[in-house]
Amino acid sequence: MNVWKYIYIKFYEFRRWLLGKTLNEDYASMLFVASFDVLLYFGIIILIDKLVDNVLSLKYQPLFFALYILGMLTIGYLRKRSMCKEGVFERIKKEVEEEPRKLKWSILSILYMIFVVIFFLSCCYFGKYGFDF
Repeated sequence: MNVWKYIYIKFYEFRRWLLGKTLNEDYASMLFVASFDVLLYFGIIILIDKLVDNVLSLKYQPLFFALYILGMLTIGYLRKRSMCKEGVFERIKKEVEEEPRKLKWSILSILYMIFVVIFFLSCCYFGKYGFDF
């Protein structure tokens, strides 16, 4: 069990409760989990760019854009292969339902989501204003 699996199944259940049964529910839930990975990736790219004095974003804009797009597509592809293959969804769902410490995983998943959002926003802030306080 890990945080991504728990978020994946809980978002699936929440989405099903909110919208009812729709097509490709497991894929939409996987995109929600992958969005957090993409935010982490974007934050790291912003920090690296800032640490090299914005060379990528100022001089090599097409490369910088390609890093964003290719990273995002790669993360989505890898998440799809690991979470949406035949039978994997049912196995993950069974594993989450049989987990005895649901409160622990709920707290960890909420903390992970909050951390990712705060990390991304702080990277954007430091990328714009620098590390000088």
